[in-house]
Amino acid sequence: MPDRKLLDELYRMRDMNGNDDDLARFTDILSEICETAAADVIPDLCRMLEDDVIEPSAAGDLLETIFYISERCGIDESMRYLALGVPGLFPRAEGWAVRLHRMLLHADRPDAPYIAAYGSAVYGLPSRMVRRIVNALLEIKRVQPELYADRVDRFTDALMRGEASGGPRVCTRR
Repeated sequence: MPDRKLLDELYRMRDMNGNDDDLARFTDILSEICETAAADVIPDLCRMLEDDVIEPSAAGDLLETIFYISERCGIDESMRYLALGVPGLFPRAEGWAVRLHRMLLHADRPDAPYIAAYGSAVYGLPSRMVRRIVNALLEIKRVQPELYADRVDRFTDALMRGEASGGPRVCTRR
């Protein structure tokens, strides 16, 4: 895990007020986290997202970091940690939650089964949170069905398969 001080510094830097020096430092820290962090840092990265606080370009870099870590550390494990971090996005970072889920839908491919892994991990969350995530995905599907209908349907299918098989449970305590 990266130095806790780096994560704390990132958290304090979320509101950069257009300061390019801070944005460069933020990006440098994210680069270090990309290379050294384990998947267990993903909930901490989610915690940094807030609709009214974080600079949009910094948030985009932060979201990309989550996917880079997932590719490096393994999608199944990373999606379990993402499922732990996502509940904290609602309602304070709902806009970023939608963007994160849109990115997740785009990232899914045969050699990177994000949808199935995330569906299994989300199954272990409290039902209220699962409903929020499904509602966010259904809204994405409603707005752009030509891009997302099949992928959202695959997510809901993966979620139902997890429910039917008793799927892996995600521990929601840290």
